[in-house]
Amino acid sequence: MVTTQPFPRLLAAEIDGRCQNIRYRQNQFHRLQSALVQNIDQIKDAIAVDSGHSSEEVRAEICLAIKEIRTHYASLDLKKDLEVEYRVANGRDNTDGKRGVGIVYIVPCSHTMFFSVLAALSAAVAAGNCVVLELMKNTMALPGVLKKILPQALDADTFAISEERPDSAFLKRVHMVVQNDSVPFSRNTLSSPTSSRTVALVDRTANISAAAEALVSARFAFGGRSTYSPDVVLVQEFAMKEFVEAIIQRASKYLGGQNGEARQTVVNPRRASSGISLLDAAHKDASARVIVSGSEWGVVEVLDRRKSSLLQRKVSEKVLVLHPVTSLDDAIDFSNSLGTLAATYAFAAPAAAKYLTQFIDSYSSWVNHVPTDLLIGPAYPINQPTSRETRYSISSLQIPRPQFVTETSNTALVREIISTAVGHSTKSNDAWREALAPLPPIGQAEGKRIGFFEQGIITGGVITLFSLVATLSTLGIYGYAAVRRLGA
Repeated sequence: MVTTQPFPRLLAAEIDGRCQNIRYRQNQFHRLQSALVQNIDQIKDAIAVDSGHSSEEVRAEICLAIKEIRTHYASLDLKKDLEVEYRVANGRDNTDGKRGVGIVYIVPCSHTMFFSVLAALSAAVAAGNCVVLELMKNTMALPGVLKKILPQALDADTFAISEERPDSAFLKRVHMVVQNDSVPFSRNTLSSPTSSRTVALVDRTANISAAAEALVSARFAFGGRSTYSPDVVLVQEFAMKEFVEAIIQRASKYLGGQNGEARQTVVNPRRASSGISLLDAAHKDASARVIVSGSEWGVVEVLDRRKSSLLQRKVSEKVLVLHPVTSLDDAIDFSNSLGTLAATYAFAAPAAAKYLTQFIDSYSSWVNHVPTDLLIGPAYPINQPTSRETRYSISSLQIPRPQFVTETSNTALVREIISTAVGHSTKSNDAWREALAPLPPIGQAEGKRIGFFEQGIITGGVITLFSLVATLSTLGIYGYAAVRRLGA
């Protein structure tokens, strides 16, 4: 049964710390995994109806979602948990003590919703939290299936489903995991970027064939609706011709069916974006050319206008947008003009890739590959450590609660200073002299290295001197010739 706000049973469970018990969390994981496996066919059919994804894409989403459960379950170590719990009793500091944030309120995204729900839910349970999952009434099939399965599998004292947004008083006391743009960012929110762009860069030093393969797959897989599908591919202008040829070859291969026709799935009306499609806009844009296209897909090159709307929008279709750049610095400048990016894919030699990813402002950067698993589910939460194994780390849904038994050297120092009259304590005087002593040397030999500005001055001086010598030499030659003519 779907619980309505204000979820009194969860509030009571949060107070008594029921989810802190590791055996309780392990049992919840077993019940959750078992219920999902028993209803896997129903889940698979619902995902296919909602998304229009291929059977292989549906299977990939389910496998990745179940793996999230298994990975977070494996992180629950009873032996280690007991060791941490009894550190203080054994006279030791518990410097890395943590507990769950309390109640986690999950607002899932519609893109690959099954994975998105389980990624957040399993992390929240493993971290020791009660969970409220928001599944509002709509025409999608999967929410109805989850409303039937999850409440039967999980303890009603620590898990609930909400069909409407609770009032602000309740939301202020919970920790929110927001995967869409329906909730503004706040202090107690793990928010995934939904409007931030994803940019790929292809330098002339890149493996052009491998870059084309990776980027075509990333743009066309899962309906092209992932936050991490590249919104624009910046290609070094000298490599554009070769890259376009590789893209055309890969696109036709990726979308080709058994009869050579474009393999397309029906776009679900629930999931389609409103307004004119990007492909239609490209046909009308004088600065763009459609390189190749089919039904609901295409490859477009924006030639010269940096302010073209095709370069400014978040793409949620099977349309790959290319744009030439003149240099690495040009690519960096344009990328940074788009704001902080959701992700950057740099296809280049290691030195060039290092330069690109160092100076482009992006939440994450990936060199010479696109991690296909990122196309499933929400983006990583903003400004949180990125876990390569799970979408949400357990620590992101916990708060530090350290316990200290021993005192530090700083404690002893301050106690010595304030409890003894100045001038009557050797330790106090030593501490005073140490505080006022110069910092250790940086270890760089004086005058033996030429810095950036010094190098510029020297270079400018050499150029000036060379120009002066050349000018005097030229004048000397002309003067000598004039004297000889006069003498003749």
